[in-house]
Amino acid sequence: MSFSVSFVGRPEAIKRALAKASAQKSGQSKEELDAAIVGINQILDQNVNETEVLSVQASGHASIINGVKTYGNCRLNIASVGTLAE
Repeated sequence: MSFSVSFVGRPEAIKRALAKASAQKSGQSKEELDAAIVGINQILDQNVNETEVLSVQASGHASIINGVKTYGNCRLNIASVGTLAE
């Protein structure tokens, strides 16, 4: 199964959008996205200024045979777009 998400916004808004995307998935796609969200949130928590606007793109897929994950891949790109003018 696979997943693909893409968001632009501040870190906290991106976390909310990831949670919403997860809620809309089911089965193996949800499991794969949820596993990726843990790492994405850790990166956002540790390495990003809260006022920064980011572009976050993540996609991944896995092969499962007889209920056992035999292969998995996740691609993540986080880029700074700038600071939101207020």
